[in-house]
Amino acid sequence: MNILIIGRGRVGTALRRSLQASGAHDVVAVGRRWTSARVRAADAVIIASSDDSIETVAQALAPDLDRDATVLHCAGARGTDELRACEACGAAVGVMHPLVSFPSTRHSPSLRGTTFTANGSRRAIATSRRIAQACGARVAVAQTGDPLYHAAAALTANGAAALAFLSVGVLERLGFSKRAAERAIGGLLRSVGDNVQSLGVPSALTGPVARGEAQTVTAHRKALRSASRDVLAGYDAVLPIIVKCAKAAGLPQAKASRILRTRKR
Repeated sequence: MNILIIGRGRVGTALRRSLQASGAHDVVAVGRRWTSARVRAADAVIIASSDDSIETVAQALAPDLDRDATVLHCAGARGTDELRACEACGAAVGVMHPLVSFPSTRHSPSLRGTTFTANGSRRAIATSRRIAQACGARVAVAQTGDPLYHAAAALTANGAAALAFLSVGVLERLGFSKRAAERAIGGLLRSVGDNVQSLGVPSALTGPVARGEAQTVTAHRKALRSASRDVLAGYDAVLPIIVKCAKAAGLPQAKASRILRTRKR
């Protein structure tokens, strides 16, 4: 399959690297300029530009598309409406949103073992599956464009990074270099992700709340109160959610209540 990726940003670069490494398809990536010949030769076009520019890019592509082509965009916050110009020209259209954190163009995360959320026409979903398979990813067919979907992704990706920011700061206070702290917390996050994938939730939850240790939680809060009010606020904000997860895993209500009462001390 001949794949044209439009966009050399974080998502486009990661997809290009992953697809080229697989060797399963012929891949070309372009920026804001492309030739009509490139578009006509493409079996699949992946629009990996900014969300606000998807419709403009689709309108520019449409006149040169082969009727058998598939056009996909990668924006989890959008549906297929932005691709109507391509659909009107006979192309299959859809969304292929990698549920992956893309921090920079210099460092592209591995896509192996991740999930791409796909929707759109039957052919668009089939094309998304072929692309995901080449990247070592799986596909979940679901509705993108719903704020609930995008919020779920942002809660984990952005929330985890923000909590890591707090934890790295605490480790620095204890004598870690910033880089050592980042590596340590990054490795911890990786193990949590592996546990969520292999064991599921709430089984992946570990730690003092899961064990019902109110005394340990009290000690945490006392130490954080003297070290950093910001980190204490973050700890207290997520504590009820951790307790709810622990209860789903079998934590008795009495122990859950004792842990929640520690926030009043």
